[in-house]
Amino acid sequence: MLGFMQEGGYSMWLILVLGLLALGLAASFALRPAERKLSILRPLSLATVFSILGAIAADLGTVMKRVPQLPEFTSSPDLRVALYTSGIGESMVPAVFGFTILSLVWLVAAVGYRRS
Repeated sequence: MLGFMQEGGYSMWLILVLGLLALGLAASFALRPAERKLSILRPLSLATVFSILGAIAADLGTVMKRVPQLPEFTSSPDLRVALYTSGIGESMVPAVFGFTILSLVWLVAAVGYRRS
């Protein structure tokens, strides 16, 4: 998991914090459903989505800036594609991580919906 966090960059910590807060609130809603909790969970989830998108943008920006600076970049056009695709793949780590957490959040919230 730590390697996953490192691949995604510093913004992964914001996604983790927001995701855990949302997960805790969803668990609270599942135990004792109340509209007040949902009114907080919705914007908290949206903040998590925006942090995911910001993390992806930051990671893609880093890839586009740093890949051309690598010495290997000038050696082969095929290697350029490989460097960019691996960087883009690494840039998607925040999406995988964040959207997985949000899926769990709303799965737990669904229990609260069922109970209310």
